[in-house]
Amino acid sequence: MKVIIPVLDNTEGKFNMAKGIHNAAFLCIYDSEIRTYEWLATNEITEKPGNLSLALKRKGIFTIICNQLPVIALGLFIESGLQVYQAQGNQLEENIRLFENKQLQPFTAVSALAIQACSSGACGSCKSSCN
Repeated sequence: MKVIIPVLDNTEGKFNMAKGIHNAAFLCIYDSEIRTYEWLATNEITEKPGNLSLALKRKGIFTIICNQLPVIALGLFIESGLQVYQAQGNQLEENIRLFENKQLQPFTAVSALAIQACSSGACGSCKSSCN
């Protein structure tokens, strides 16, 4: 199974996850069957961000792991048949280990909204602990 994960870059930061797939310049494709990693610039997968779901499926990628995702993007990915999991922290290899051990939770609209609120600086008003 191929999994795609947004990363900071394809050199020193390739094992550090970017905040979200929707705005990442680089992606890591992990193939869990043969345990290989491949790093690509996002535009190598598709030049049109609106076609990301289709481009991923054409490459045999049906799973995404990320820290943040706009609710509308989450809905589009799920509607397209992709599975989206919420990362735990920003370490690529740790999240792959968690995924392989079935310890990552599916990304939900509720979690996406909570992260979006925290990212906007609204945590002080909602008293959440998402910082």
